Amino acid sequence: MTIAATKTAEHEPSHWEVVLRAWEELDLPEGWRAEIIEGDITITLLSEVAESMSIAEAEELGIPSHWEVVLRAWEELDLPEGWRAEIIEGDIKIMTPPSLEHGHIVTLIHKWLVLECHREGSGIGGAEVYQNVGVRVPLRSGLYIPDLMVLPESVLSSAPEQLIRDAILVVEVTSKSTAQKDRKPKLWGYAHAEVPLYLLVDRWDPDSAKGEVTLFSAPEDGRYTRSVRAPFGEGIELPSPFDLMIDTGAFPV
Repeated sequence: MTIAATKTAEHEPSHWEVVLRAWEELDLPEGWRAEIIEGDITITLLSEVAESMSIAEAEELGIPSHWEVVLRAWEELDLPEGWRAEIIEGDIKIMTPPSLEHGHIVTLIHKWLVLECHREGSGIGGAEVYQNVGVRVPLRSGLYIPDLMVLPESVLSSAPEQLIRDAILVVEVTSKSTAQKDRKPKLWGYAHAEVPLYLLVDRWDPDSAKGEVTLFSAPEDGRYTRSVRAPFGEGIELPSPFDLMIDTGAFPV
């Protein structure tokens, strides 16, 4: 390693260092504690407090709910540039900056979606494409930051919990550190929020061990009832109101 590379490496904290510093800087209400479990920050109410009173009694005493405590902790995180954090099933998951390959796929899909939003006669005319916007899914104790999300123009005044319910499409591109979360907890979360279309670009599909794209649709009772899958190199169509073919031929693994 060169001297320059060594200096660069010295200024790039590891995932453990970032998580540990975030844990050390937590300022939790009295009676709550936080642990680091398999790299995620888990916040719980001390057992002696939880066992000594009912939910009604806790509310009467002004003790915040688990969701309120975790959400506030997430809001107060101070992470290095490029890092981000989500709440997955009640735990805070801190993620490393995405790779160039990940960013390339997101950029391609973003470009195609923006062109479709502005195409004359488009079924999503007036909609906007957003990157890295936090959306809340309290039913799944989740706060997700999808890689891409298409929202109608009228949602800018929506309440935080309503934003995800207004989404027309969400897109997630897996990284090695986030793949399991994108495949299961987020899949369930988006279905519970009744997002009509969820496009999962999985660079390491566990079934094929190759790049796969899956479009989930028709959410019902907290699950998607339909899915269409295509390997990298083949197109996958976004149905109405998009009527847009996503060309995966340029997606790097």
